[in-house]
Amino acid sequence: MSESPAIACPLCQCASSPAFFAGGYKMYRCTACRAAFVHPMPDDLTLKRFYDDFHKSTGAGGWYDEIEDRMRDDFPAKVALIQKEGAAARLLDVGCGKGFFVKACADRGIDAVGVDLSETGVNYAKETLKVQAITGSLHDLKPTLGLFDVVTFWATIEHLSDPIRMLRDIYDVLKPGGRLFCDTGIGDDWLDRLLPGVAQWYDPPQHLFVFSRGGMIKAMEAAGFSVRQIVPGFDRTPLRRWVRKVRGAVLAGGLRFSAALGRMRSGTFTFTRYPLGNLMMVEAVKPLNGAQ
Repeated sequence: MSESPAIACPLCQCASSPAFFAGGYKMYRCTACRAAFVHPMPDDLTLKRFYDDFHKSTGAGGWYDEIEDRMRDDFPAKVALIQKEGAAARLLDVGCGKGFFVKACADRGIDAVGVDLSETGVNYAKETLKVQAITGSLHDLKPTLGLFDVVTFWATIEHLSDPIRMLRDIYDVLKPGGRLFCDTGIGDDWLDRLLPGVAQWYDPPQHLFVFSRGGMIKAMEAAGFSVRQIVPGFDRTPLRRWVRKVRGAVLAGGLRFSAALGRMRSGTFTFTRYPLGNLMMVEAVKPLNGAQ
């Protein structure tokens, strides 16, 4: 019997191996860059049905509102991070949702516009928050958007079945020397190795990728970017960062040695998810000689 063909990592094209089953999906981990990803990827109809429910109001059984509320608490720190090296003259927020980050930027004097697939979210941004927002995909809209000094891409890249394509679209709308900021859960860090595969990021079909530091660099470089910095364990204040780190270490250590996780071994194992996991902040730059 012939061996099954190796599954190539979508980020670096190196070989990967099955890591675990997660909620009915099989996830692989790249043997080189150590990123994890779903294979096979769910089809567009499956993802549409999932996000139709995901974006419902909390009362109707959705849960995006709760996630967005938590994200809003980080927006002042993120705006300050962007302005640390001078004001961003023009900013695009990709996946802007209801426009709260666009509003936070506008309140700090930044000419900001948001893009999102959700017509409901964009209408809220325009009609309630009175900020600039456009409905549609960046791939379709980029010929009419012009160029930006900064693009932000918060808590979105892990949801995409083809993140490199989106990064290339972002590259196209940045000026040479322009900066991209994004954040996502980090895999294959100290916490993930202590409690492998059960952090909150391993949650398909919501999260299709769990990026390692190396996997993120490979993805950015494949799209033409140069990674300027990756801040693992990002949080809006140093105190919160250390509290999260200590809490994660204590809880993960306890779980690691508990009877419930006594089954853990190398290879494929059953999926259990815990509300633990670190976040990384990524800043990447379009080279000054980058094509427009």
